[in-house]
Amino acid sequence: MKPVQYLIRFAKEIQTSAIIILFLTGDIIFAQSSCTVDISRPGAAVAPICRGQQIEEFNHQVQGGFYAQLINNPSFDELKNPIAAWSMVKTGSSDGILLSKTADESGMINNFQKRCINMNVTSVASGSVGLTNGGYWGIGLKNNTTYKVSFWAKKGLNFNGTLTVKLESNDGTVYAQSEKFTPVATWQHFTCDLTTSGISTVVGTNRFVIYASAKGDVYFDVVTLMPPTWKNRANGLRPDLAEMMAALKLKYIQFPGGCTAESATMDRCWNWKNSIGPLEQRPGSTRSRWWYKNDLYFGLDEHLQLCEDLNAEPVYTTSAGIDERPNLPEFYAMASLDDMQPIIDDILDLIEYCNGSTSTNWGAKRASNGHASPYNLKYIEIGNENYFTVEDYNKRYLMIFNAIKSVYPDIKIMYNGQCIGNEPSHIYGNPVDFTDNHFYFGFDNNFYNRYDSIDPACKIICVAEYACMGDDGSKKESCNLLKTLADAAFMIGCEKNSEKMWWTGYGNYGALNGHNDFGPNIVVNNSVSAYGSPSYYMQKMLFADNPGTRVLPFTQNTVNCYWSASVDNESGKNDILLKVVNNKNTSETVNINLKGAENVNPSGYSTTLTGAPVDENSLDNPTKVIPVAGKFKSGRSFKYSFAAYSVTVLRIGISGLK
Repeated sequence: MKPVQYLIRFAKEIQTSAIIILFLTGDIIFAQSSCTVDISRPGAAVAPICRGQQIEEFNHQVQGGFYAQLINNPSFDELKNPIAAWSMVKTGSSDGILLSKTADESGMINNFQKRCINMNVTSVASGSVGLTNGGYWGIGLKNNTTYKVSFWAKKGLNFNGTLTVKLESNDGTVYAQSEKFTPVATWQHFTCDLTTSGISTVVGTNRFVIYASAKGDVYFDVVTLMPPTWKNRANGLRPDLAEMMAALKLKYIQFPGGCTAESATMDRCWNWKNSIGPLEQRPGSTRSRWWYKNDLYFGLDEHLQLCEDLNAEPVYTTSAGIDERPNLPEFYAMASLDDMQPIIDDILDLIEYCNGSTSTNWGAKRASNGHASPYNLKYIEIGNENYFTVEDYNKRYLMIFNAIKSVYPDIKIMYNGQCIGNEPSHIYGNPVDFTDNHFYFGFDNNFYNRYDSIDPACKIICVAEYACMGDDGSKKESCNLLKTLADAAFMIGCEKNSEKMWWTGYGNYGALNGHNDFGPNIVVNNSVSAYGSPSYYMQKMLFADNPGTRVLPFTQNTVNCYWSASVDNESGKNDILLKVVNNKNTSETVNINLKGAENVNPSGYSTTLTGAPVDENSLDNPTKVIPVAGKFKSGRSFKYSFAAYSVTVLRIGISGLK
């Protein structure tokens, strides 16, 4: 190493200021920070870095999150307490009790439903008694808004009254109510639309109530309350949260997991066949790694419809016949190789449901569920994080891979395994189209160069789960600016290696405030409002609003900053994009040179996300850390000062090459 190079490297390691004093042959040389971008030699197409997202039901990111349905535990099957989230409204001497009933104790709607609830009204002396639900720790009602109610009910022989549905505040102020329903001795499906009035402020302190007018037994099941949804989908998304997702311009959505996809047997998996058709025909997922039941009311068709609405490709994660059980003594279970065929058959059925014509059995079933045209599923991932038993995973992976390719040779298949630099990939010669890495890191780790080299056997890298989760003095589940800077440095490192990369997805997309199982998350909501974390805004500014078209080569000798450079020539543009992360506590002024540029717009546009390292957004202050737009003086050669603790995008227009 030359002396100059050595001293520059030393200066970076001790984090000096932007001016490095070099002592060479008795002279003092001032080497100012610089970056030279060669715009005449565009390289690989920019990979859709951070324009993908894994969606999995945990942290109540679906139920209680972006899925709009408001009733918590709608089919009375919550794992720890079958009637959790339900209670009774009783006034004065009016009284009653709630009981969970199984199929042996009371006839169910159908064979799919395993439990219902019995409201036994013992007195109505002081007025009606009601079955009530407060939603996912709150129901946010809006004025002059129509809510769709659906429930199944039947009466016992001793009940001769009526039922009335009301939307009201927790202190009993009524905002909407239905006509009277008269249940009979067999199950009936009741529906109504309720339009609210008299609401002055949107708050979460409201409840849904079904009031009974007389004594006796009434049974209920599959109770739902649907507000207006994004794009008016019948079983759709909460508009504000859907708009936040749409703003990321996702190109890929992976589901149903993650860990939810893991299973050794069909009775423990996220069974897609239990997630299609009418809601009353969905038994849901009784296996809950995250300790609450997945109703699967937001199921396979809803996932795929979301992908269509976002213009994003779906990526389906299948079981590999291995079930990690970290909370049980055996730790994991797996299907024997002889018992893999039901799992393989189920995967083939899934692809036929997604892609088959209406002349196929499952294609016809898809059409009967409301989607006549195929979904055109192109990507399958086999298994999730089966690193602890790699040889067993490889055997099952190869069985599934060969079975899929023999019927659907054009399906692209992703191998789930670490593939970093020269570390062993564990692929052992298995055929792969893509390799998926999952990893979490501390804020003080530098993963900017993580994928400068990869094992060629891994083909193309996807990072479906990543996030900075280091303990920086804040709560582990928080996502502050310091962690955002670590995320950003990693991601622009992926972007500069676009020829090796496919897409990246933040590990934990959303969470219901106060009910976070695993974090941090980039979107957090309660029943009324939501906010994006600094990392949400960083991803939006770097990769949704400024994606770039082809990477550009660059050389730099900066002390504090990490770089990615690209050209954006979509829609007639011809802009240079410089994405820069400064994760140090001092600003850095850099001489920037655009090599090969002829005509450069003298005015450039900047977007900067900065603040104190521990700053984060919250429901009370959702915009504490958000990007700020500005202008700067640009040219073929110009200076720019990158603020301490900042992420910056510089957009520079050019009209020709020198």
